[in-house]
Amino acid sequence: MTLPRPTDQIAGCCWLPRFAAKVRASLSKELPWSYRLALGSSRGVDGSFLRKFQLSCRQFVQAVESSSSDEALAQWFRTLPSVTNASITSWNRHAPLLGSKGCPGYFIRHLVKWVYYPKSVAHPVQSLFEAIEQDEET
Repeated sequence: MTLPRPTDQIAGCCWLPRFAAKVRASLSKELPWSYRLALGSSRGVDGSFLRKFQLSCRQFVQAVESSSSDEALAQWFRTLPSVTNASITSWNRHAPLLGSKGCPGYFIRHLVKWVYYPKSVAHPVQSLFEAIEQDEET
């Protein structure tokens, strides 16, 4: 299974296409167990995304289910009161730093790397986005 990179964007917002792809894969029962365990977790990037844009995981899943395409999902996303150019810009600056020293997720990244990001044990990275990309590169 190939997912969008963490920095890929829909509606100018990083993480949105990846999160949507994970939800679609989960709905079609194609999401690997390790991804299912973390899907929508309040401790991970999904949870940070949901908090930033004031969404519940249930709202996001329903939006993905009812959107026929990424374009339709982008249109839905842009209608949210919490989604503005400023909030997207802020998220796009903040999200790639999650898991970095001094940023949210630092401790969690070090706890979960043994299971979710094993390549980062031997080859340390600085953030969750870097760990994901390193782990998924082929």
